[in-house]
Amino acid sequence: MSEPKSRVESTFATLRSEILLGQYRSGERLPSERDLSAKFDVNRSVIRESIKKLEQLGIASVTPGGVRVLPVEEATLEVLGYLLDLGEIQKPDLFVQLLDVFGGMLAISSRLAVEKASPEERTTLCGNIEQMISTFDDTEAHREAWKLFTDNMLSIHKNLVLRLVGNGIRTQFLTNTMEPQNDNPQKVIPTALKNQLKKTAEAVRRRDPDGTSNSLIEYVEIVKNTVLSQVTEISSKKEKETK
Repeated sequence: MSEPKSRVESTFATLRSEILLGQYRSGERLPSERDLSAKFDVNRSVIRESIKKLEQLGIASVTPGGVRVLPVEEATLEVLGYLLDLGEIQKPDLFVQLLDVFGGMLAISSRLAVEKASPEERTTLCGNIEQMISTFDDTEAHREAWKLFTDNMLSIHKNLVLRLVGNGIRTQFLTNTMEPQNDNPQKVIPTALKNQLKKTAEAVRRRDPDGTSNSLIEYVEIVKNTVLSQVTEISSKKEKETK
């Protein structure tokens, strides 16, 4: 049973990447089941299951004329993670857009939470922030501290729509900003980010919703500006190398 599933996942992953990389453009038809079956050396049931997964992701649609590629703008949020994984050409712009959206969601969530939080709940949030500050050198622990902090904010303000909309964005933020890589912004400027989190904790303690949201927005801005600076530096180096 595991082999067919593995073949479906492998076939789906290849087709997904080909579509997201533009090998098949929006509105274009994919090859027929027979041709895809021959290309991947699998039976047609594997191809059908793979296409079903493409449909669920929102990047393909089965029509009477065949399977057509849909615009990535019409895809589900799940596609964001795959786009971020495609490579350095696509990553910077998408990463910055992700940070912009996450910063906005974080600002709204933190403001609502601090407005409604009891003294005990504010103490818990401050404890979460202290844990975030102390775990910069431990990727998994830092990610878990962020998750706990955002979970606690959501449980305080109980805004279901904000939770549902923010879940996918938060997952991408935790995954794509906290990987243990040499170019990780949090590895480059931990002091600036730690100081910003300290400001956040201070704002939470004095029950300052605007101060809390503004300090978290600034945190995200520091990460974003670092990414943009790194991209500029990398581009500059590549230009020099080609001369």
